Amino acid sequence: MTRPTDMFRSAHRLLDRRAAVRAAALASASLVLGLAGCASPPSSFYTLTDAGAGSPGNSTAGSTNASTVGTNAPATLYAIEVSPVAVPEQVDRPQIVVTKGGGQVDILEASRWAAPLKNELTSTISRGLTQRLGAMDVYGLPRADGVTVYRLSTAVQRFETAPGQQAALTAVWTVRRVPGDVVLTCRFSGTEPASGGIPEVVAAQRKLVDRMTDGIGRAIASSAQGATPRCDA
Repeated sequence: MTRPTDMFRSAHRLLDRRAAVRAAALASASLVLGLAGCASPPSSFYTLTDAGAGSPGNSTAGSTNASTVGTNAPATLYAIEVSPVAVPEQVDRPQIVVTKGGGQVDILEASRWAAPLKNELTSTISRGLTQRLGAMDVYGLPRADGVTVYRLSTAVQRFETAPGQQAALTAVWTVRRVPGDVVLTCRFSGTEPASGGIPEVVAAQRKLVDRMTDGIGRAIASSAQGATPRCDA
């Protein structure tokens, strides 16, 4: 026969087990909520390529030769070769690097380039030139005999992003005619105001790359027409 004391002890142990189960469940729920609270916010991705870049309404290169500028430009008798753009190591990373005063920078984990910055710059310049000139970019492809190729090399020296202030771009670019000699070597340096946050300063950088691409396009078009190309003032 079960004694009352044994029944009491069994009931007490059962209550202890239920309390332990509830405590473990509460601890697990708290851990999940804690991890959710500590999780990094989703990243935003940005690109320098603009869907409207290079169109007749957005390009200033049309002042050089309207027949060779814009998305509807006829195919040219030459090709271009846009080599990968060289960028400073400080900004050659997936995260957007924000310039601060006193020689400080912020590396934004939640704001990133859609592709490595050197690839963003290279593809944006290539797209802009092919749309402006109606020429194919044959970088990495075999060159057909008898086809003139304008080879572009670009080295970025300054790429600064300061939200609420400005974007700055300084680069040296060289166009070489193949076969042939160097056509032109120029230095581009410009700034654009950037009120607001990251989207606005990225848009400002996009304008700077577009301005530089305009100058490169004018130089190639002038050389292809037999004129002497010049660096923009």
